Amino acid sequence: MTQSSSSAVLVVARVVVLSATSVSWCFAGHPLLSAGHQKQETPPSTPAAGAASAPRGQGCKLHPYTGTTPLSDVQNYVAGEEDLRGGMTCTFSINSNLPLFTFHFAGQPDNSLGNIDITEGTSSQVIQTIENTTGPGSIMPATTQDVLRAVDANFDGYQDLQLLSNCGGTGNCSYDFYLYDPKAKQFVHNDFLTTLTTPSFDPAKKQVTTHSNSSASDWSTETYQLRDGQYTLIYRQESSWDRDRRVVTVNTYELRNGKMELTESETNPE
Repeated sequence: MTQSSSSAVLVVARVVVLSATSVSWCFAGHPLLSAGHQKQETPPSTPAAGAASAPRGQGCKLHPYTGTTPLSDVQNYVAGEEDLRGGMTCTFSINSNLPLFTFHFAGQPDNSLGNIDITEGTSSQVIQTIENTTGPGSIMPATTQDVLRAVDANFDGYQDLQLLSNCGGTGNCSYDFYLYDPKAKQFVHNDFLTTLTTPSFDPAKKQVTTHSNSSASDWSTETYQLRDGQYTLIYRQESSWDRDRRVVTVNTYELRNGKMELTESETNPE
């Protein structure tokens, strides 16, 4: 995904019930404080999308469609999906010293959301446009209102944009991140954060934790520490399921002396 003023399409798909094998977003403690770690023999279930509510007056809202074409007549329509043709507006506070920012997604006739126009305060002047090329059927189990969230991903006191690009049936989600640059007064795409799967952030520790899985017993979690503007991997835990032997092995790695070292390995019956 790139930042541009030209038009593109953000296609938002159906809401799908989260698979029972989905996993949660979790925070791992600092690896040098081993006693603080909780062993994760099996990952907990994923919270419902949108569980972290935005402050009052902030968040995303779909606009009603004012045309005359029934949604059921739209090509590739699937019963139960949301009507996106009216577009969507999100409002977030990026910093207490700045006015509210508004992010407007244009609605498209094919029941998708288009590019994002950003305005600041009461001005209607577009200060930035962000494109998205998400394909149909790729956003689940999140709802449309969860497509865009504000989160301080680099812990600098300014909220950044976490733009949902796709989710899988097991709950693995990918995002495009745009970090707010107060000098340029623009949201700048961050390549590293965009590579992470299902990230969550701990402002107190300045850590970001990721989680991905392919089954209830095949999963991994990683924790990165932000130091001097760089995200450093400090902890990894991997679970693998040997289907022939019917056992599950969980390996734990920690950053020691500048290298990731295996610190614990445990194998149990499935």
